[in-house]
Amino acid sequence: MKKYLSMIISTLIICSAAACSSNSTPSSVSEEPFSDDTSSVTGISHDDNREEFQKIDTSDLPSKLDLRNYNGKNYVTPVKAQHYGDCWTFALAGSAETAYLCANNFGVQAGEKNEQVNFSEIYIAWYMFHGMTEEDVVSGKVRSSQVGEGFDLSQKESENELAVYTIGGPFVQSANLYGSGFGPVDESVSINGEYPYAYNEESSLGWKLPLNAEYRNAPVVPVFRQSNLLPCPAEIDSNGNYRFNEDGVRAIKEELCQGHGVIVAMNADQSAYSAKKRTSYYSGNEKPNHGVTVVGYDDDFPKENFTKKNVDAQETDKTTPPENGAFIIKNSGGLTTFDGDIDDGYFYLSYYDHSITSPISFEFDNNGESNHTSFNYDQYDLMMTQWYGSTEYSSDTKTANVFDAENDEKLFQIEYRTDSPETKVSYEIYKVTDDNNPSSGTLLEKGVNSHQYAGSHKVDLKNEYALKKGEKYSVVLTMKRISVKDGSMVFTEVFPFSASFEKGLTVKGVINKGESFLFTDGKWNDMTETKDSLLERAYTQCADDLAANKGLPEITLDKSTVTVDNYPIKAILAAD
Repeated sequence: MKKYLSMIISTLIICSAAACSSNSTPSSVSEEPFSDDTSSVTGISHDDNREEFQKIDTSDLPSKLDLRNYNGKNYVTPVKAQHYGDCWTFALAGSAETAYLCANNFGVQAGEKNEQVNFSEIYIAWYMFHGMTEEDVVSGKVRSSQVGEGFDLSQKESENELAVYTIGGPFVQSANLYGSGFGPVDESVSINGEYPYAYNEESSLGWKLPLNAEYRNAPVVPVFRQSNLLPCPAEIDSNGNYRFNEDGVRAIKEELCQGHGVIVAMNADQSAYSAKKRTSYYSGNEKPNHGVTVVGYDDDFPKENFTKKNVDAQETDKTTPPENGAFIIKNSGGLTTFDGDIDDGYFYLSYYDHSITSPISFEFDNNGESNHTSFNYDQYDLMMTQWYGSTEYSSDTKTANVFDAENDEKLFQIEYRTDSPETKVSYEIYKVTDDNNPSSGTLLEKGVNSHQYAGSHKVDLKNEYALKKGEKYSVVLTMKRISVKDGSMVFTEVFPFSASFEKGLTVKGVINKGESFLFTDGKWNDMTETKDSLLERAYTQCADDLAANKGLPEITLDKSTVTVDNYPIKAILAAD
């Protein structure tokens, strides 16, 4: 029996002019400067003698960590300045750069610029919000059956051809972009003699990228491993009031100590920011409007450094956090841009900031970890969803995707999405003999994995399995976790869905018969038969959350714009 629907809802980062433009003006309050000495804090080298990144035992976290100077090495790429309201792409690229550098021990001496990678923000924004076309179809990434899936900006672009860089973006989508094998792409990549992923005034492309497989399917060196939706330091209690969550702070610190890239959303309110001290502490109730990369923390950072004073040298209202402690933030202009000059681009964000939302960490493989250098992805969830819904069941429930091999290939990894912390996932791999039964045929492998956080997870299979072109196979998942409703053990069905909230922006999911299946009440059901039920559940819960204003922008939901997509279950195959 179904119990109820819960949601993972990503914060939509609406990058306001005040938060993200490159011509912000300084605050007029009186402030005192402070020392930004990172010489005493702790940090990789892109040469034959590079040192291994030493992960920290998270049972005993240091009181201070700065990935710009970790064991004498710098794992953070230089700050870049955004041009539009696309702060979220800079946060995503910056966090992926740090995660990749740490995973591969690519570092430079502390104090030197680490320019060994430079992931493209243009690529992220453009292909996140432009759906799949006939020209995108390519073996191993995009099947012809999924053409039309994703966002359509044609109406908005008829008014502003660069609208994609002004609409803001939800962080959760990035995990699906990276996890689908699209990006991050380095700006040094050349296609047809041009460098399309780095803005160049002299380029014939400028900021616009072609919607075809040659450009979307650019060479990708970093191999995505996992994303984690971390607990949030700023929670909202049942009365709608701010509540500090120490577990959220610790989770971010633990991920940084493992060399994982971390992003957060925040409210970049000028009244909360000190230009001279480079600190920010927001204690209001407005929603986040800016995305940034977290590169370190300092438990002893004085709370007094956040205090704002008026012209009479008196503290202004609610500008001092209750305790010491701050995250070190890599910005992309905005708050740290004054009088036309971009400073070093970093500031300190109080642990107790009321607006910190959507902390997500990213992990990438070491380049030498895999026996393969070329990968194909069997997948149907290419909508680049904003949200994930999850239905709870009290009895045995499974979800599955059935694929047919496009070539002679070897299956060696799977990837899936979890919707809640502490989820146990059992998987089964079958060579399928019955098109309507994903668990028919030969069982190739089964296993169990537990995941501390919700997110996208890639799993190495115990063996590699040769598949002949046209051969059907399935990935079957059983997900179990503790119910957030009554504490019982439940089975979950995780599915992507999305909706359009602004004029000129539409989104579409494509679900075909024989792709995704749900097992309940002792039988398998094709997703084309359950789609209407999923749509109704997604709309109802989304409308309820909007009405309750649970961390979402104040928007009106049109039922006709809600769409769902196939189960987020992928298979990764060796193409070499």
